[in-house]
Amino acid sequence: MGFSEFVVLFLIYSGLLIFFLVPFSKQEQSKDHRGQISFSSVFKENLVEMICHKKALFALMLFGLGLITIQAGFEGAEWHYNAHSGYSPISNKLPALYSMGSVVIYTVVLLLSLGYMRTLKSMKSAKL
Repeated sequence: MGFSEFVVLFLIYSGLLIFFLVPFSKQEQSKDHRGQISFSSVFKENLVEMICHKKALFALMLFGLGLITIQAGFEGAEWHYNAHSGYSPISNKLPALYSMGSVVIYTVVLLLSLGYMRTLKSMKSAKL
């Protein structure tokens, strides 16, 4: 796969993940964050709200399917090379772990940045 294909895959993955993690506006309840509520408590509340709704189950399924697909792809490439090359056997376990770890880190960073942006938005609207 070329670099542009990875970029397109990550854009699609990011778009779907954002869609599944952000609750519908009907489900969001306007919470009044005025007063002495700390940023961290509002941030934690937003993270829990993003993770604990119906659409988040689809985000979890997308995440799991992505990890399974990465593992299956590397196993298939390893089997094909070892079965047909005639050279000494190779192992693709380390590159597969690097790829899966990268997807996990990317997903966590995306989740935290979504929570941060929602927290900033709710804190800004509370100041108005």
